Amino acid sequence: MPRTGAFARRRFLQMAGVTAVSSALAACGGSPPPAAPTAAPTAPAATATAAPTAPAAPATSAPAAGSPTAAATPAPAASPTGIVTPQGRTLPPDAAPLDQQVYYENATEPKHLDVVRDIYSAAAVLNWGGEPMLRLDENYQIVPALAESYSAGPNAEYFDFVLRKDARWSDGTPITPEDWVFTFRHAADPKLDNPWAFFYYAIKGVKAYKEGTGRAEDIGVVKIDDRTVRIYGDGPAPQIPALMTYQASVPAPRHRAEKDPLHWADTVDGYVSSGPFKLVKWIHNQRMEWEINPYYNGPHKPGVQRVVQLLGAGGGWFNAWLNKEIDLLPILQPAELTQVRANAQLKDLLHSFPDFETKYVSFDTFHPPFNNRKLRQALSHAVDRDTLCTKVLQGTNIPAYSMLPPGFPAYNAALRSIQTFDPEQARALLAEAGYPGGKDSHGTQLTLDLYAEGNDIKAQFLQEQWQSLLGIKVNVKPVEGTVWKKMRSAHQMPLFINRYEYDYIDPSNLLTSIWKSTSDKGSPTNSWKNDEFDRLVTAAGREQDAEKRISLYQQAERILVEDVGGIFLTHMLIFQVWWPYVTGIPADRNGNVAFHYLDISRFQMYMRRDVGQLRTPH
Repeated sequence: MPRTGAFARRRFLQMAGVTAVSSALAACGGSPPPAAPTAAPTAPAATATAAPTAPAAPATSAPAAGSPTAAATPAPAASPTGIVTPQGRTLPPDAAPLDQQVYYENATEPKHLDVVRDIYSAAAVLNWGGEPMLRLDENYQIVPALAESYSAGPNAEYFDFVLRKDARWSDGTPITPEDWVFTFRHAADPKLDNPWAFFYYAIKGVKAYKEGTGRAEDIGVVKIDDRTVRIYGDGPAPQIPALMTYQASVPAPRHRAEKDPLHWADTVDGYVSSGPFKLVKWIHNQRMEWEINPYYNGPHKPGVQRVVQLLGAGGGWFNAWLNKEIDLLPILQPAELTQVRANAQLKDLLHSFPDFETKYVSFDTFHPPFNNRKLRQALSHAVDRDTLCTKVLQGTNIPAYSMLPPGFPAYNAALRSIQTFDPEQARALLAEAGYPGGKDSHGTQLTLDLYAEGNDIKAQFLQEQWQSLLGIKVNVKPVEGTVWKKMRSAHQMPLFINRYEYDYIDPSNLLTSIWKSTSDKGSPTNSWKNDEFDRLVTAAGREQDAEKRISLYQQAERILVEDVGGIFLTHMLIFQVWWPYVTGIPADRNGNVAFHYLDISRFQMYMRRDVGQLRTPH
């Protein structure tokens, strides 16, 4: 007989103690996790292309004070006059001199610097060295960036983007509409095999060119005049402005990349920037250094004048932050969060906000045993998400029952009832699937291999749940991150923990891009296919009426959840810390002061005048 759910939870928490999670909970003193963000209404409150109201925060940010070093050091007295940067921004009176406006962060060694070709291989470049047409502010609202304005054509069949006057690359060359025409041809070039080109399939001709059935010249990005770029949808495409906030939607320099598409961005000398900074040093596997781009004349002029990225892989950055080798840690892991909460001085440095990220179990639904819907349903009902979030992940996540997180456009709270935790129903469905008690009709044990990116404690939790509640044997198979991504793209993992964080604020991002089928293997990252789902998200992407558009996406997501295309596990609550000499990030409408990786925070912040006293010398 399977053990009861309560016993399973206790047993797992004992097991987690071996991996230091229980000891971390003890260090926390049993403090309760933060409240979940308030769910958004099921009906949209904004137009199809508008950013949503940010969800209510689990906890408002603490005052930026109280570090072990800074606690005894009051904020410096304000200077009567602000400092003006070479780009023309006047810093607040409490800002440090320009030579002390240096920001240290951690980053991963890039393979190259061509973000357009592969966002993850060039992740260190994001934001510093590239500027998209549009960006998001702290309230998820679209604001101008390289494009000073945009307008829709009839039925949103195209959008015209007007480039900022006198915009230039870091080598002084003008940024032109021709650069943008080249950019999307470069992104979809089948010879370059960009794994993320599917993000642009809403643009006319991109999919055909990427798949080798169309021509570069047929991609619907054209020059209208010396400053205007027109982007045609593959049919009506109201999500195009939101797509133009995507971090990889930056121009590629035609004058450099056209001559050598594969290697133009392999070196500091070859790379040119369209963003507020230019790269000046790259010591492989050690550090990258950025200085302000003297030609940048856009709206997001940084306060920081130099960025130093310390390169490394994996963990260990929390200690680097404690030692003030880096200034800000954008995501705390559960054990790190516990350590900060337990420290009387560090806990006042905590900042938090609910992130639009979903972790879920993905299946190969085209082959046994996961082509069996009742088996997928049984596995879904045998996951206690509340215990996973509050105990195992220590309040750094909230339970997920759908792909769209609370607060995201088209989020539907009614879907919560479909994949609920119900062990009795799970066992009944498992029997209907042909595996009563975890064995088939011949008495053979059902054994599943569960792949995870690294040593993921969620995989251990699922293993314990499914073994104790259903009698299924589960083998956890950790896979190194780079290999995991390749296996995911190649559809080589029949059962694995998947994840996706939003790239732009539109339902098409989390539903169409991630779940719509593009081949007989399913979507680019999930081996699941449903013709009605595909029809609905395609129709939603072309619908101009906001209410109808949201309704179509909600109908599609219901199919995804009911068919258990994935088992939705958690949505992330981000906790982060930075030293109080990092300042200038404004509060959002909910009172959160947070560093959003996907918005303009990094350009708003600056170093306070006491940075030289408080930071570890570099």
